[in-house]
Amino acid sequence: MAKTFIIAGGGTGGHLFPALAIGAELIKRTDANIHYVGSRFGMEAEKFPAMKVEHTLLPIRGLQRSFSLQSLGRNALLPGRLLASKIKTNQLLNEIKPDAVIATGGYASALPLHSANKMNIPFFIQEQNSYPGITTRHFAENAEMVFTAFPEVENVVKKKTVFSQATQSDGTLLMGIA
Repeated sequence: MAKTFIIAGGGTGGHLFPALAIGAELIKRTDANIHYVGSRFGMEAEKFPAMKVEHTLLPIRGLQRSFSLQSLGRNALLPGRLLASKIKTNQLLNEIKPDAVIATGGYASALPLHSANKMNIPFFIQEQNSYPGITTRHFAENAEMVFTAFPEVENVVKKKTVFSQATQSDGTLLMGIA
């Protein structure tokens, strides 16, 4: 029987493209069912429909850290967006009943990780940066596993990580994969 995975991440290409690569590899190696989760405000809002993949876009937007009227306005809407996104995420997980949630970071993956944790659904984190982001740091302790290309990530997240190095076909280590 095919396994079902929710893969959450987006906002930027640094979170979106690893999510898409993981999904493609799971489909290539198994008969997995993949459902992507992202934000209506990230680049995934254009990419998912164009790729014709199963997806859900949450009305979540990250906390704006700059100080401007636009940022203040967006931050004022954050509690409502957070609540709406939380409800939508819980409905999605109850409907799909995934075997696991895989997150690649960013604000679009925080709520799926939170809901998976509360619902006792196993979850995994793929961290593509040498210094883990806020979402990874917050949820790593309860993750089944954290995957990374940087051994120093384990020191920050205090969780056993799976470390893998990317190499070229001649065995040369690829550097700068962040």
